[in-house]
Amino acid sequence: MTDIQSPASEGAITPPVPAPKILFADDAEDLREVMEMVLLDEGYQIQAARDGCEAIAMFEEFQPDLVILDMHMPLMNGTDACAVIRETSDVPIIMFTAAADATRVKGAINKGTTDFVLKSTGIAQLAERVAFHLVKKNGALHQPVKSAVVQGSASTPGQFTSTTLIVDPDKQNRSCIKSIITRLSQKFIEVDTAAEAISAIEQHDPDIVITEWSLPDTDATNMLTDSKRDHNAKKLIGIVMSNHISHEIQRKLQYAGIDNFLSKPLDTWKAEQMIGDCVKLARKRLQRRASKTA
Repeated sequence: MTDIQSPASEGAITPPVPAPKILFADDAEDLREVMEMVLLDEGYQIQAARDGCEAIAMFEEFQPDLVILDMHMPLMNGTDACAVIRETSDVPIIMFTAAADATRVKGAINKGTTDFVLKSTGIAQLAERVAFHLVKKNGALHQPVKSAVVQGSASTPGQFTSTTLIVDPDKQNRSCIKSIITRLSQKFIEVDTAAEAISAIEQHDPDIVITEWSLPDTDATNMLTDSKRDHNAKKLIGIVMSNHISHEIQRKLQYAGIDNFLSKPLDTWKAEQMIGDCVKLARKRLQRRASKTA
């Protein structure tokens, strides 16, 4: 459980409008970290839960202005958590999900879901929908009080630079990813196969891996699982690309700790949004590591 309060603006005696409160639940630790960082930077008060049961337990005391739920979580999924919340509250509820077929979407709407945002569109899109629903609910636009920590040296190009490992035998696709990472002023390593990727992880300790699902020598699930088990890469942030990512593949990857997916051919805007979110998280982790050793 995470309970984080947005810092008050310096010198203010009382804030003109209380910062909106957001409760979100997702079982993916990496994604929770990114969402905390982005939403705190927007000036919101935040509580984060690991599953639907924890979200329900936190809801009554926190009294959020908006709720964000992952659809697929252990113990209690987002749809069932939404139904419980709807018994006592009309608060806006956004499903932030990796994939949702028509049947599941209809079921969630019937349980009271307000909106859907696909994870493939990135957290920036989620933040836009959050702002929209808060304006609709409260009748005024929240003016964010930016966090000095997030806007400090960690977001300055050249400081806390992350390293991304690109794993894809398709050189044209690698070139597209490299151009995005270069625009973000980050470092990259590129390889063709899973074996080369595992070796690169061991030697270079990258912060992010962006990989094709189907590699010449194995698939991304096996490669990432082996890396996390054998090379202490448990905190590796992963993005998987594929021409077709089925629900079964997504479940396998989620078990391996990967919750970010990009469809090929790549939509450059979506890819840049997702990679940008991952870079923010990587920089934040590097900043924390540096502060602990200072």
